[in-house]
Amino acid sequence: MDHLPLPRDPLHPNPSIPLSSKQFQIPSGQFLSYPLQFSHLITGSHPHVPNQRDVLIKPDSAEAAVSSDDILDYYQGWLFFSLLSEFIGEKHDARKYLQVIMNDDKEIEKILLTTEYLWDDLSTSDGIVEGSDRHQHLEKCLDVALEAFDDLERNFSGFGSIFTDEVLCLASLCETLDSFLCTTVDKERIFPCQAERNWLSKVVDIIQFDKEEMVVKGGWCPGDIMRVKETFNSVAAFYYWRSYRVANEGKHRDCPDWGCTLRSEAKTTHVGGDKECDCPGMVEFEEKDLIEIYERGELPVFTIGKMEDGSLGIALKGVGLTEEAQKDPENRYVALSHVWSEGMGNVRGNGLPFCRLSVTQYWAMLALQCVMKGESTERGDSQGKGIEIERKPETMAINLWIDTMCCPATPGYGKNLCLARMREIYANAEAVLVRSMALEDMEIGKYVEGPEKGVMDVAARLYTSPWMKRMWTLQEGVLAGMNHSETAIGGRLVLGFGGAVLSLESVVGLLKQAPVHEAALAFDMIGKFAELTPLLYDDKNSGIKGSFLTVLSTALKYRSVSVASDELICLATLLGVRVGKAEGELPLIGSAEEGSENTFDEGMRELWKRIGSHDGGIPAEIIFSSVPRIRIDGFRWAPRTFIQHAKYGQVFLMSSSDDEQTKITEKGLQVTFPGFKLKVDLELHGTPLVVKSGNAPKSRAHRVMFMQLPTGGEEDWYAIHIHQLDQDDLADRLDQLSLGPTLLEQVGDGNLCLIQKNEEPVGRCLLVSIRDETSSSIQVRSKYPVTVGPVNPSTGYICSKVQQNLCQLRDAVTAAGDAAKEEVLEKKLNELLSKDETGLLREALVLEALGKENVSASDEQVMETFVKVANLVAELGGVQGTAIAEDQTWIVD
Repeated sequence: MDHLPLPRDPLHPNPSIPLSSKQFQIPSGQFLSYPLQFSHLITGSHPHVPNQRDVLIKPDSAEAAVSSDDILDYYQGWLFFSLLSEFIGEKHDARKYLQVIMNDDKEIEKILLTTEYLWDDLSTSDGIVEGSDRHQHLEKCLDVALEAFDDLERNFSGFGSIFTDEVLCLASLCETLDSFLCTTVDKERIFPCQAERNWLSKVVDIIQFDKEEMVVKGGWCPGDIMRVKETFNSVAAFYYWRSYRVANEGKHRDCPDWGCTLRSEAKTTHVGGDKECDCPGMVEFEEKDLIEIYERGELPVFTIGKMEDGSLGIALKGVGLTEEAQKDPENRYVALSHVWSEGMGNVRGNGLPFCRLSVTQYWAMLALQCVMKGESTERGDSQGKGIEIERKPETMAINLWIDTMCCPATPGYGKNLCLARMREIYANAEAVLVRSMALEDMEIGKYVEGPEKGVMDVAARLYTSPWMKRMWTLQEGVLAGMNHSETAIGGRLVLGFGGAVLSLESVVGLLKQAPVHEAALAFDMIGKFAELTPLLYDDKNSGIKGSFLTVLSTALKYRSVSVASDELICLATLLGVRVGKAEGELPLIGSAEEGSENTFDEGMRELWKRIGSHDGGIPAEIIFSSVPRIRIDGFRWAPRTFIQHAKYGQVFLMSSSDDEQTKITEKGLQVTFPGFKLKVDLELHGTPLVVKSGNAPKSRAHRVMFMQLPTGGEEDWYAIHIHQLDQDDLADRLDQLSLGPTLLEQVGDGNLCLIQKNEEPVGRCLLVSIRDETSSSIQVRSKYPVTVGPVNPSTGYICSKVQQNLCQLRDAVTAAGDAAKEEVLEKKLNELLSKDETGLLREALVLEALGKENVSASDEQVMETFVKVANLVAELGGVQGTAIAEDQTWIVD
């Protein structure tokens, strides 16, 4: 599979795909007729005995079995060779896609597939004009190919799990041809398109990452694995990532899927680590000196230079942050962005070893030099268009701002003075230098000098680095030099690699030079760095743009902070708002103020108020988010956290056309959605019909219900699942604890509603209780974010039959002794079956008993299935809903 991207040092090499088809010399023009020509290959020639499932689904089913060789022969000939011939045309030579392996006796040992010349053939194939007959024909071929994967799984279930490499090869080729077609017909495109069709969905189950291998051998964090799986949507991307090695081998074994939880002490070290260092030792600043500079409205920076006696010295001074002051070259400075656990953190004071500061100054000079040359018309050590690499610094006077040295370490007044200026600090910096051990280990020069060998590893190293996992570094990257509007996106964010520096702008330029087999993934990767672009903000007034919330949610899903209260500081800095109780006060930051337990919640409330007052406002779908909420009346709809929200579920921040009807009121967030009013007969429901000895049900608040809702003209059955809530929310919502009422009891109160996100009650919804109802709006209290999913037809049919006869069933088992309850149920079942002239109930019970694994079901298993579903309906079912108008206005708290 040479047409796919692969890391330079992969965990897995390209697999060997044997030639399995005899149909490899089919001329172009026969792809669509291929199934008619070669259907005999998969009609079967081996005996097959129909099982119970076959008879139920296909009563006349008696097809013969098909060998795996026949299946491979058919699909490889069709989806590989025949499809290739359609795209390449008359120049297609099937022999170029065959690799003959000889043994020592010069005899053919095996023949493998190869795609080494695929891109060459595509680049020299006949041109394709958009809308032409050839274009429409190729589009049709791809549509048919996409359906072929469904047919393969439907007719030969499990085949892809056994012949993973072979099926993956076919899907990746189809995706490549799809991407090529989209790109070549658009003459104005300067970069490759993503495939128009979702080929990954056809093979996602068989291209699953080997998590254990990736963590142990590849150094991956499970959170990064999940982030990649959720963020990328191509076969090529999955193929690349599953073979990529991260530079943190063995450290993340205990991290969960929702994000990295590895916490290393912010230990200050010398450049050589534990080795003895001959540097002068620690350099420290007094907090009072730093505070004095901040109080003057200036920024404390320092510079390293030679003293009169020839020794090196460090001088602390203040520089102005006003627009006028920044015009003075003496006031320009470079700010450092780093992860504290990598040797340059210090929680005890404002000090670092001299060797650390000296090395940082060296790289800061490179960073400033990179920015200065990037601004000039005459490029420096330029390696191709859009790439500026700096290896040797020119000696120059330079001011440095490092948080460890320049932000007072003691929590309180002085630290808050600095944190309140954090946006200005990074936005006014001439350059922001990123130092990360993961990047420093990569010799960037060989990638810049030889991009034809692949450049994806550079982007991958940055994407999986610790620097991309912290919330502090997100704001530092986004704000880097933002007030210097003359620079391009990422032009002032400079990354320190091994031996040289590159700006983010140059990294993007490098990705644009990716070889053809990496190009589509490389340009997809460029989009993943969009969270670092300053254009998400207004250039001058730091206003909030509505679309930013969506990007922010994505950017923070797997990022973290060490101190929970830091999240509010970072959010306020990113959004450019002051989160204070009155104009002119410092933001609500740090630990809780004396006498107030809600400082963080109050700060988040003020933040949402500011967001709601800007263009874009609050997206209505935010109420369906499954994250901890602010615990203040009127704002219990608002998330109180964004970071690592994958731990809880999904955050909905996508604006919709109806958001102009969304506004913050004193009683809650006003939104417009359809819904259902729920009710249940508690005399029939709440306890199972039959409980086995020793398994008596305990009083508990269930996390699931089964209900009937009027959709599509019928009463369909749905399952409603409550999302996991954090401990604070559990304590705040006593109704979910065992001491409170169960879900069914809450429904039985007659004031519980379901607010649905879509026209059909499927997906994310919100369970609420009515507090006040008027003619125009309903005041509700949010109880739980929930997911609603349809019950499969066979289970739904059984549920309906049980529901119709539940009163009789419960009376019967109540009258019977404990030992006779199952016998009574069996008798009632037989009565129901005897009255079911259609036979649909028996068929549903058998299908339910068969499940996914069994091929037959005994009468005993059918009975067990009936008891299981009957208990389910009796204990958790019977909830019925009355539809509420689609334009219903809700005020959600």
